Amino acid sequence: MLIVFIIINLVTFLAMVLVFRRVMISSSYDETKRLQQQNLENAQKAVELEQKIEEAEKHYKEKLVRAEDEINKMKERVVKETEVAKEQMLTKAKEERDRLIEQAINAKEKLREDIEAGLVEKSLEFSRRIVTEILNNEHQKLVYDAFLKEVFEAMEKMDFGALKSAGIKQCRVQSSHVLDSHQKEKLVKILSERIGEKVSLEETTDKGLIAGIIVQIGSFRIDGSLAAKFRKAAEHIRHGG
Repeated sequence: MLIVFIIINLVTFLAMVLVFRRVMISSSYDETKRLQQQNLENAQKAVELEQKIEEAEKHYKEKLVRAEDEINKMKERVVKETEVAKEQMLTKAKEERDRLIEQAINAKEKLREDIEAGLVEKSLEFSRRIVTEILNNEHQKLVYDAFLKEVFEAMEKMDFGALKSAGIKQCRVQSSHVLDSHQKEKLVKILSERIGEKVSLEETTDKGLIAGIIVQIGSFRIDGSLAAKFRKAAEHIRHGG
């Protein structure tokens, strides 16, 4: 009876071992299959990841190349703009330099002209004083009459045609001495005949003329004074004549 019990237990144990072994084998197979599937999926993911990484690196390199090209282009633009700005600054600097030089030359020339004009005026005043010192009133009057005669002769030869239609009837006269009645009458006669209308005189006396007369009618001006001759001679000498 004991032996039968032992045999029954032994058979039961062996049956359980077989069942457990089959269960273990089945479980191990399923787990192995699952692990193989997971490994396959992981391998595929790894391949996809590697592809994505390669694609990302490719895009990165392309962007890097484009960025470098853009930087180079920007550098070229900056260099060109700098050169252009430099040229513009140099041009403006040269223009400003030339303007300042021209301004300085003009100022120098203006100063020279002013000084020379002042010297001419001083020489005229000095000449007038010399004339008044060496010529008495009678001699000055003779010189005045000679200049007046010269002016009258010049006026008789002049063409006053432009004044005939202008309606000008007044003549301004500056003289170093007062015109006498005969001189006034002759001047009015010459002007009236040349213009074709009766002309009136507006007289003033200017000792600065030294001797002679200035006749102004419309746009015509005749300077027959000794001061004008002195001034013309001074200008001629000043310009190396």
